[in-house]
Amino acid sequence: MKTHVKITILFVVVALIVFAAYATRRISAPESVLIAHERDALYEARDKDRMEKDPTYAVEMRDRLQFLDLRIAAAHIAENDPDAAIAVIWKLIAEEEAHVVSGVARRSRSYVNEMRFYETLQSAYELKKDEAGAKKAREAHDALLLKAAEARTRESREEGKHVGSAGD
Repeated sequence: MKTHVKITILFVVVALIVFAAYATRRISAPESVLIAHERDALYEARDKDRMEKDPTYAVEMRDRLQFLDLRIAAAHIAENDPDAAIAVIWKLIAEEEAHVVSGVARRSRSYVNEMRFYETLQSAYELKKDEAGAKKAREAHDALLLKAAEARTRESREEGKHVGSAGD
């Protein structure tokens, strides 16, 4: 065999070994780590100038990042790591509440987002076997459910779509 054929075969074999090692490493990583890498890549790829100028883009980006953070929390729960999930969820709740503008009525969508966070928080506390924490999360979820319904009614009234009694 000629030397250049041997060298080519050697390079192909080395490339396959490197690829197999990389694939094995990626597959063995916990799901929460993989999602965190995805979230970090999205965060780094965001267009900061466009976020300042385009409120729709900013809201969409914030929603995507929140969704990935919630997936990270769910992955931590699946990996039997409720403490990490609880930390992520409390960060999400704080961020959602921080976006509320003083003096402006909160939208039902914001309440629904926060309800999802409390559902996941309840699951994390149940996994941790913290009944008091799970109960508080469930109560917060139920309170937000009522607030979301009130906000939805108010929003439909503002849009002229509400159908209900005069006292409603």
